[in-house]
Amino acid sequence: MISRVLFKAEKTTVITTKSGEPNWLYIPTAGRCKKTKEQLVFEIKELANRAANAKEGIEEEHINREVLKLRADYLSDVSPNRKELYHQAENVIKSHDGNKKGALHGMGEMSLLYSLEHATGNQNLSDNSYTLAGGATLTFPIMTGGGYGVVIEQAGVKIMNGDNVVGWSYEMTQAELQKKDEFYSIYYNALKNAKKGFVDNLRDLPDYLEEKSSFDSFA
Repeated sequence: MISRVLFKAEKTTVITTKSGEPNWLYIPTAGRCKKTKEQLVFEIKELANRAANAKEGIEEEHINREVLKLRADYLSDVSPNRKELYHQAENVIKSHDGNKKGALHGMGEMSLLYSLEHATGNQNLSDNSYTLAGGATLTFPIMTGGGYGVVIEQAGVKIMNGDNVVGWSYEMTQAELQKKDEFYSIYYNALKNAKKGFVDNLRDLPDYLEEKSSFDSFA
């Protein structure tokens, strides 16, 4: 089994793995969830009950991650197939390099972001855009710090965006934004009930939680 070369972004979030790949545990993508809506609503309410009694610190951080995982499940039935489009982007780079198996470096295989971060300017990746499935387009903008970023765009939405600053991020489609509102409505109503109405400053979690080393001792 080929290992992955570690990728170091300036800021790390939980949706980017240490090798620089998207962390699909937290990213909504078509086909990721086979649960019924009833099952998901039950799990949302159960998680809200746990959150109501969670202690601040590591336990609360763990709950926040679970919220993002469950939110990705809830959104997935209206999500674009981000995972498939990502793999198509990988294939574009492999064909561009003439290496169908993926570029190797040191002890392992390079992730897409690692490959782009270390790509040379003479590869001219930014000169072209590539058509992916479902009318999505793939571009490789030049980064100010060197190398290239990657943008997968569909219907004007950057459904996957990768660079050497934050790793991976994504924008939501209008359908996903509506489902996100629905998710938090269920979650916060359950949280208020669990706390008997005493809940202050309710706000949605950021889409990309910062990676914290303190969590490693809990996970």
